[in-house]
Amino acid sequence: MLSDLIRQNLDQNSEKTKPFKSLKAKVLIEARDIQTSVGLEFKQGELTISGNTMIQPNLHIIADSTTVLDLCLLKIKFGLPYFFDANGFKVLKKLLTRQLIIRGMLRHFSTLVKLTELFSVI
Repeated sequence: MLSDLIRQNLDQNSEKTKPFKSLKAKVLIEARDIQTSVGLEFKQGELTISGNTMIQPNLHIIADSTTVLDLCLLKIKFGLPYFFDANGFKVLKKLLTRQLIIRGMLRHFSTLVKLTELFSVI
């Protein structure tokens, strides 16, 4: 599902090519409610997706599956995730209440912004 989302976003919006080509990171996404993990390894224009967990991801996103989908609905304004609409506020609230955990968020903030921009369907 994630590979289809990324492919569609790249095909439909050429502005997403720049963050995709600049990403060099390992990301682990865990949807605990459905007991699924997916590893994404970005290598400046290449993406490898695996069901295996990575030893040392730069970003480790832990949430329920609905919240993972909510991340795809975040708007990007001025190059940053926009938290001042209904969906953005919902994601921010989940971050503050630890229903959404993003390990490595501060250390790899630019990676998180590029990933959000790449995933965003809006």
